[in-house]
Formats: sequence, structure tokens, C-alpha cells
Amino acid sequence: MYVVMVGPERLAQTTLTHYTLRNAARLLYLSYLTDTGVAGTVSVISRCLYCDAGSPSLVPLHTWTLPHLHTQLPHNLFPDETGNLRGLLLKVVTMEWFPFIKFTRSSEEGGVLVYPLDSLDFRMLQTVSSRLNFTYEMRVPWDNQWGTSAESGNWTGIVGTLQHHKADFSMMLSWLYNRLPVVDYSRIYTSEPLVMVTSKPLPLTKALALVRPFSGVVWVMTLASTVFAGVCLWGLQRGWAWVSGGRGLGVDKAIMLTLGIMLEDPPPRLPKNITAQMVLGWWWVYCMLLTIVYRSSLIAHLTVPGKSVSLESLEDLLEANKRESWTWGYEPLYGSGWEWLKINQSPTVKEIFDSILILDFEEQMSRVLAGHHAFITWKYYIRAIIGSRYTDSSGYTPIHTARQDFFNYGGYGWGYRKGAPFRGKVDKIKVCLLEAGLITKWLDQLLDAVGREARIKRRLRKTGKSQDNKEDGEEEEEKDEDEEEEEEDPEYTSPLSGPQVVLGMGHLQGIFYLLLIGQALAFLSFFTELFTHSRRRPHDHDHTHTLTTTTKTNSLKKIDI
Repeated sequence: MYVVMVGPERLAQTTLTHYTLRNAARLLYLSYLTDTGVAGTVSVISRCLYCDAGSPSLVPLHTWTLPHLHTQLPHNLFPDETGNLRGLLLKVVTMEWFPFIKFTRSSEEGGVLVYPLDSLDFRMLQTVSSRLNFTYEMRVPWDNQWGTSAESGNWTGIVGTLQHHKADFSMMLSWLYNRLPVVDYSRIYTSEPLVMVTSKPLPLTKALALVRPFSGVVWVMTLASTVFAGVCLWGLQRGWAWVSGGRGLGVDKAIMLTLGIMLEDPPPRLPKNITAQMVLGWWWVYCMLLTIVYRSSLIAHLTVPGKSVSLESLEDLLEANKRESWTWGYEPLYGSGWEWLKINQSPTVKEIFDSILILDFEEQMSRVLAGHHAFITWKYYIRAIIGSRYTDSSGYTPIHTARQDFFNYGGYGWGYRKGAPFRGKVDKIKVCLLEAGLITKWLDQLLDAVGREARIKRRLRKTGKSQDNKEDGEEEEEKDEDEEEEEEDPEYTSPLSGPQVVLGMGHLQGIFYLLLIGQALAFLSFFTELFTHSRRRPHDHDHTHTLTTTTKTNSLKKIDI
């Protein structure tokens, strides 16, 4: 936009430095020296926004003598001044959201000065300020909020501060369409999608260790083949008996014979005919191979127990909820992520939203650690917390982050007051940082560093040392942790560490459960028999007694004769 004004020379200073024109980078003022403007000279005056130590100052470009106006003006009327802001003090507004921005503050009141600490946006700000030669002061918004809209059209928080030009620009701010009428955005430099975190796959219950070596289909085929082999043996023995006149096998005895061989407990006497021996011989080979495979698989399952399936997407979560009872939740932030969950028309997301639990962060994480609970949150936010609070000194964490990212709404940029003339130069520097890969590198460094620092603090607390007493050269986290003695956090210990596995009651509980089930079935059979005999009719007993008495009487008569 170009602005050209005409007026007397005495008003040039006031006009060109007026607050309403603070964003005009292409501004000219034509001043005349006489009140009538008929004779005299006309001066062309421009303005340098930041020449006077960051403040605007007047720059005379040319003077014409009336009526001769044929002299050409300088070729470059509007030089680019935003490449050097000459120490201009810019006001920055921000909220804390690690790893993007972190700071210390003197109080929790709104609008106070804050002092930035090492974080992604602070590193970017240092680079930009050194290249453009400006200084800054950083404050939190007056209400300690990110920014929501009101019916009047005004905004709260960071967005409202920029809307009313109380600050020049902000640190990280989400790109949202409804904010565009009141703030300008810089180029998006990163995005932070929503992710789902759960506990890492838990060991499967050991009560089913005896049946876990084979799948359900294999167990069904094993039982069916045992019954089928018994029926085949019975049929062949029945045909052999009909031809040879020998004695065959009952179907119950044939099935029990094949079952006994399967369980490696065959009867002492086996059929002596060739047909039965051929059938049982091949059946024995089949059972031997099957039991060898079962034993090896059982040993593997007892020494290294299997684990449940990890959840990598919302679809996996709903499938797991069908098999088991799962819950999922979200923090009471009610920001853009919540809006996405609420208005999304995907059947999967709608089903997730209908049953979502709104709980604070500590409750969410305690449920995640207990198992069968998923926490939907922001990717880098939770990654930093996991690294600092839920990772032991060896780098193991019990928290699993799903691979699926969702709600990739655009990303984070810096917000600017409308018309800020230096926004283009800041964007160019940020593009250079992006193309050089520095933003991604810095983000990874910050996330890794927070985890290392937390592990070092835990280690120092255990050994009773103070971090202040450590010498500069002692960087324990850089040592090869495989060569030093690990001091694990008792709450979060890697399941792969520890002594050699010794089988105990927990591993073999399935055997004892099987014994209890067998004893229960035996007692059930016993009481069934008692009940059956107790329900027999009385005349059956009388009839049996009469027959016995008659038989004895006839025997006595024969003896007398």
C-alpha cells in the first residue's frame, strides 16, 4: 500500500510520525513552503521507520522549484528498512507450552514480565533478533489465556493482545481460521497433532500358559484328530473281528486308547493284530511330534511370557474395547483438539467422543499406568512429560505412544498485530531455519534433553549427591550405560533387566487350576451318581430282594433232594 499526503511543511513531522501510520512502509509527504502554493518550492519527504534508534525519522528526498517540475525523483523511493530495525524494542506476548516456549515469571498475575528459558521458540527468537537487530520484552497476556472469541468480536488472551495492538507479535500460536480477521500469522514452522498414549503391552495372564502354546484352531484339530483316530481304530477292529472271529474294541475303549497315547500314558496291553498296530504306530509318531512342538513352545511361553497387542490407532482402541473393557479420556483443555473431537463426522471419532472421560492429567496418567485406558493428548507435550517423569535411568518407559497422528489442523506459527511491517523479514529467516533442518533438530534436542536431565536428577537423589556439586566434566549421561552399573527406578524398571527367570507359582498356576477343575468334575460326578441312585423306585429294590430270596430257596430245595 502506498500513502501520499500533501500539506504544509510545518505539519510534516507530526503527520509522518503519527501513530496511525506506524505500519505504513511506503509513505510520501509533499510539502509546500508558501501558504498559497502558487509560487515557491515543493519538498518530497519520506520517512525512515527505524533510523532514529528504532524510532521513525524524516528523510528529505528532493525539492522542486515551481513552476519547473521536470527534475526526476530518486530511483528508489522506498528502500527496504526492515532488514535492520536498529535496536527497536518489540513487545512479545506468550504462554508457556514446552518444548515450544518455557520461561520463569515473578508471579502468576497476568501481564507480568517473563524471562524465557531454553526452548524452541526462544532459540528461533534469538536467531531472528540477532539478524534483524532488535530487542524485545516478553510478557504473558493480561488474563493468562491463549485466546477465545466473544460475541462482541473481541478476543481474550494472546489473540486479544494482538488484536488491540498491545503487543507486536507472539510466540507459538495455533493457526485457526476464525482468528485471521484480527491477527496475522507467520509461516507454519511445526505442527503438533493429537496422539493416543497407553501403557506398554502387558504380560498375558499366566493362568492360561498351558493352552497358549497352541492357537484355538490347533487345539480343536488336536481334539478332533484324537476322537477321529479312536473311531477309525474302533471301525477297523470291528471289521477285523467280523472277518477273523476275534474280539474287537468298544468305541469308548478305542478313544481312550488314542487319548492315552496322546498324553504319553498308553495302556500296558495293546491289540496284537497287524491292523491295529499299524494304526497305533502312526498315531504314536503323530503324537510324538505334536508333544515335542508343544513342549518347546510351552518352555518359551513360561520363560518369556507373551504380551498383549499394542494399540496404534483409534480403530484398534475400539476393537480392544470389544474384547476387553477399555476406557479413554481427554484433559479439560477444551481447545482446538476438543473442537475437532466434537464436530468430527467420522463414525470412529464420534464413537470415541461419545464415551470420552474428562479427567485431569494426573488421573489420566494413573489410569494409563494401571492399564486398559487410553489418553488422547498432544504429541510433543506428552513426549516431554514422558521423558522427564515416566522414564527410568536406562531409558525405559512403561508408556506407549500410538503411531497414528490425528487432527493435523495446520500447525503453529507466530502471531502478529495487523500490518506489522517486519513480518515478511521474520518469515524469510524462519524459512531458512526450516530448510536447514534446524527447527527439527532443536525440537529433538530439547525433548531428549529434558528426559536426560530428569534421569540424572533421579540418579543423584539416589546417591545422595547434589547437582550443584558436580564438576563440569562429569556428564554421566554420556557414558556407555551398558558398561556401568545400572541403578533402576523401582517404579519404572525395564522388564528385560533382572536375574535369570526361575519358574514359580505364577508361571505354573495353570497346572493347579487344571487340578482343581478335575477334582471339581470328579466330585460333581460323585454327587450325580448319589442323586441318581437315591431317586431309584422302592419296588425295584423289593423286586431285587424277592429274586435273591427265590434263588436261595430253590438252591436249598435242590440240596434237600
